[in-house]
Amino acid sequence: MSTKNTEKSSDGSKVKTPQHVIFAKEYWTGDSRDGAIVNGDGYHYYRMSPEGLIIEAYEFYETDDGVEVAAPLPEMQNVDWKTDLGFEDLEALDIIEEVEFDRIRNLTLDKVKS
Repeated sequence: MSTKNTEKSSDGSKVKTPQHVIFAKEYWTGDSRDGAIVNGDGYHYYRMSPEGLIIEAYEFYETDDGVEVAAPLPEMQNVDWKTDLGFEDLEALDIIEEVEFDRIRNLTLDKVKS
């Protein structure tokens, strides 16, 4: 018997979640989504299925003053790393521990509280 798993994402919408998830990050260069960083770099953090379906995503960078900035990437929710983004596998990603992903997620929650 199959059961559907759902939970709320960072923006409050419901998303299907697989039984097993991995946590990964991807290095990026260019402009930040919020426009604060031009020609900079940072990471995209993902909670995703082992097959590549992105469940939750965040952008992260550090300013020249050393301030850590994180923001949700709701447009990446339910995007498939392979099918939608054209990657053959997950090799471009660095697999990370859940605690590292949670630290980035908590940066966005701290911003909402203040």
